[in-house]
Amino acid sequence: MTSDQRALALSVILTSPALFEGCANFRKLNSDLAFMESTYIVSAKIENAGEFPDIYGVVVEWDRGRGKVLSADRARAGSLGLFAFFVKSPRNQHVMAFADTNGNQRYDSGEPAWIHSDAAGSAVPADIDPVARRVRLTGRLSAPGFPPPEMVAAGHEFQGERTVEETVAGWAIPIALGDIADLDDPRFSAVRGEQGLWQPASFPRETGVGIYFLEPYDPGRIPVLFVYGAAGSPQDWRAFFSTLDRTRYQPWFYLYPTGRRLDEVAVALNGGVELLQSHFGFTRLHVVAHSMGGLVSRSFLVKNVLEDGNHYVTRFVSISTPWAGHEAAAMGVKLSPAVVPSWRDLAKGSDFQKAIQSKRLKGQVDHLLLYGTHRSRSFVLPHENDGTVSVASQLAPAARADAVQTIGFDTDHVGILSRTDVIRTVEQFLAGVDRPGARE
Repeated sequence: MTSDQRALALSVILTSPALFEGCANFRKLNSDLAFMESTYIVSAKIENAGEFPDIYGVVVEWDRGRGKVLSADRARAGSLGLFAFFVKSPRNQHVMAFADTNGNQRYDSGEPAWIHSDAAGSAVPADIDPVARRVRLTGRLSAPGFPPPEMVAAGHEFQGERTVEETVAGWAIPIALGDIADLDDPRFSAVRGEQGLWQPASFPRETGVGIYFLEPYDPGRIPVLFVYGAAGSPQDWRAFFSTLDRTRYQPWFYLYPTGRRLDEVAVALNGGVELLQSHFGFTRLHVVAHSMGGLVSRSFLVKNVLEDGNHYVTRFVSISTPWAGHEAAAMGVKLSPAVVPSWRDLAKGSDFQKAIQSKRLKGQVDHLLLYGTHRSRSFVLPHENDGTVSVASQLAPAARADAVQTIGFDTDHVGILSRTDVIRTVEQFLAGVDRPGARE
């Protein structure tokens, strides 16, 4: 989708919702919103995952009082021992994991295992936060005490004559941290990017989330984390990936559903980065973000640098970011038949924008702010725009004040990502080289 098409689509969708009440996107969005409102997220990390080649995570809704298993799900854990699920109920969710040492994809007696337990070692359900609608757990695999015999008996009754595949709910969320990506994989396509906006619950289940590498980790090169914007995809960065100096840098990218609340995806990004840093021990990380991805990235930086006290991110580049929100988002929240959750954070003056810009990063993270000025006519945008975002929003005073350099380009919202001079400017900044003739 070109920048003009994106701008037109956003303008029409957000200002003329009556024309789209029956459209497929809103039907899908309504379905996903209903799913999100009726489910919770359970996630866990196995801390000694590196000792075992194959680990499976399991969640079982076991009503101990009634002696019944009501639902069950499983997923193969990622390379760093992470797994997650959507679940229907916040009660009675027992979380466990095991090392599949014999490769039969099911737990067998004696295999290293873990189940969430109390201080006395008794299995207990996860304490899911009813407001955040999620819980994050940690555990270590060991042999004894897994699982309680009465749970096993209830599980056999629940499964009956069905296979495991017929029994599981199928609501696992694939999580990747450090997996090697093929950029041409359909998961990273523009089509999936659109799904991430309109189906913020289906996208995590069907496509997954996480931080991908394009090549194995190399301690001799600096990681550069790329974060795309609304309805975007990793393939938006193809020109950057093909041009970036691979002798100095190693590109990573964040895969996430852009329809979800921005603070939520920033929290997930921060958690992923901190786990990768703990695992690989890198001392430097740069961040490059486009459009709404700049808002996500600044929220991540506030958490990572200011709140958690980390010091490995020192350079941040935002490209065409709506720092003051989008002029159409508030109309979308008010008038559309269903509201994409991230629109609430994109609306001008949102609490999210105020929160991430109320704290100063300057002096700890050098921020290069790039913006586009190749305007197009719009029913929604002011006269000065890049075809999708107004120049005024890209140059919001708070963002400019916290940046060490601000540079404009006569290009549109999407075209800016393939401009040779833009890519060269970014790479010079990451290397600590100021661009001659830069204008504030």
